[in-house]
Amino acid sequence: MNQGLSLFQAPPFIIVFGFFLTAAAFGVLASIFELYFSIKGFINLPALVHLYTIGFGLFTMFGALFQMLPVVAGAVIKDPKPKALISYLLMLSGFLLMLLGFFYGKTLLVGSLILYGGILYTSLLMLWHLFRIKANIPTPMGFRYALIFLIIGTSIGLYGVFSLFGYTPSLRDFVKLHYTILLFGWVALLVASVSFRVVEMFFVTEAYPNRFAMLFPLFLLLSLFLSLFGEIFSLPLIVLYFLYSYMTVKRLLRRKRKTEASILFWYLSQGFLMISLLIYPFHEKFFFAFLFSFLVFFSSIIMGMMYRIMPFLVWFHLSNMPAVKVPLMSQVISYERIRLSFYLHALWVLSLIASYLLAQKKGFVISSTLHLVSSLFFFYNIYIGGMLYFKRKSV
Repeated sequence: MNQGLSLFQAPPFIIVFGFFLTAAAFGVLASIFELYFSIKGFINLPALVHLYTIGFGLFTMFGALFQMLPVVAGAVIKDPKPKALISYLLMLSGFLLMLLGFFYGKTLLVGSLILYGGILYTSLLMLWHLFRIKANIPTPMGFRYALIFLIIGTSIGLYGVFSLFGYTPSLRDFVKLHYTILLFGWVALLVASVSFRVVEMFFVTEAYPNRFAMLFPLFLLLSLFLSLFGEIFSLPLIVLYFLYSYMTVKRLLRRKRKTEASILFWYLSQGFLMISLLIYPFHEKFFFAFLFSFLVFFSSIIMGMMYRIMPFLVWFHLSNMPAVKVPLMSQVISYERIRLSFYLHALWVLSLIASYLLAQKKGFVISSTLHLVSSLFFFYNIYIGGMLYFKRKSV
């Protein structure tokens, strides 16, 4: 476990920072698209959804996994820089071409193939190292399942793209299967698996019940299988994530330390996870409400995690260098800026809910503008925090 805390075992700072900053940039791009669509009065849903799930979500999660595999799971990727570069270039080029294809069609297939290659390469690279260690703690076990679900979900998505071009037969309900496996099997499972370790470690809380955490991926596998038979069979999936969310909030509320800025993102995230679970049995009728609730869940947790990981990494890498003035973690990204970022994020969430309930076009324009401001401020914080490392390193 501790070998990942060695500077020689941990991945270079540029790997995690590159993925995180790219994710934050895609978050800005998504909010620009959101504003454009709200002004024009139409929406390209596939483009917008994938900007959030792949551009903002997947880039963040892969960047975090490059760091967490050695630190949390003890799975050290040797010579990680060229391997991470291959992953980054495949994903970036493939996603940009796929995104362009959502508007013009021509590059959708080639972009999807390149992106799928990047996802497959990165997932198999991480799985190879995860299966070489003994997974006797919940987090690496959850990582294994989450990466396998990612491969399955993206494979279904690629099949769907092939069917759009007439290369494969159309698969009934492939879209529902695609997003169900990826949202609950990849995104939510990865968040839960990380939580089982970092909530206790970052926020000094009591540990999750070990048996629940260890069996969580297996219970999820069974619950997802049952949910394929219809909404009435989705109850085990809903109960499972409700239990996780309840345990998380309970532990955060009972912590004895003073509430810090980044923990606010966790509260908002868990609240909207519960809301999305309540909507899920009716999600085909209230699809936008479900999608928005789930988006707030994982985007909030991503922001909260980045605001913890970035200052730690800057401090950690600089503290292992001689003759460098090492900043405190609170000086990398100040608590005041993190708190302001939360308020901007929460204001966007509330304004979009109000606009949806009132069905006001002007309200959507205002909420999208707020989201753009929030995304730009978040990007600024990640950029400034990361650049502090390079400035101090070069002194």
